[in-house]
Amino acid sequence: MSTNSDTLKKRLLEALEKSLGVVTTACKLLGVSRSTHYKYYLDDENYRKEVDSIADIALDFAESKLFKMIDKED
Repeated sequence: MSTNSDTLKKRLLEALEKSLGVVTTACKLLGVSRSTHYKYYLDDENYRKEVDSIADIALDFAESKLFKMIDKED
């Protein structure tokens, strides 16, 4: 059975994906505090791995855009 915190973690992960890993934006979307996210991040290894994966994807996306701008000499 899923708990309320499990549901919130799932929703936070979805919000983090939408916000490209920006914690403040994700938390505002759900109306939760940043400290809630960081508590989950510190206390739950699976949540932390998911968040880190999202951060890696966001970094790859940003690097890709940067390289495109450099290639265009922008």
